[in-house]
Amino acid sequence: MPKKVLESEAPAKAAAVAAKPDTGRLVRLCVAAWLIPGAGHYMLGRRARALILFLAIVIMFGFGLVMKGEFFSIHSPSYLETLGWFGEFAVGLPMPLASFFGYSGGDPLFVSADFGTAFLVAAGMLNVLAILDAYDIALGRKP
Repeated sequence: MPKKVLESEAPAKAAAVAAKPDTGRLVRLCVAAWLIPGAGHYMLGRRARALILFLAIVIMFGFGLVMKGEFFSIHSPSYLETLGWFGEFAVGLPMPLASFFGYSGGDPLFVSADFGTAFLVAAGMLNVLAILDAYDIALGRKP
């Protein structure tokens, strides 16, 4: 049985289709959200959520550094280490900044090094979720 569209719903659906942002704006939004955690939400006017995401991701990444977590290599023969590198890379600018300021990677003999590595990868994965959330908000899928 086909669903009948009410006359009051038609203008709302047409407005939602017309309100979709252009591709260039979405790309800029996602790149900014990747480089600086929370920047996508900041660009959308969600200042409180942007601050919470920025602090959560950067502090989690900082805990990973303090616990001497390991930076994975993309040139590793192991698929899991390559996936770990993508997880850490997803955090954006904090990873190259840490390398620039002299962080060379983990100390395998340090007690919390494995937990530190997990924190580094988890910070990147949280940033991926923040990017997807900003994307959905920009498309109007999420209030």
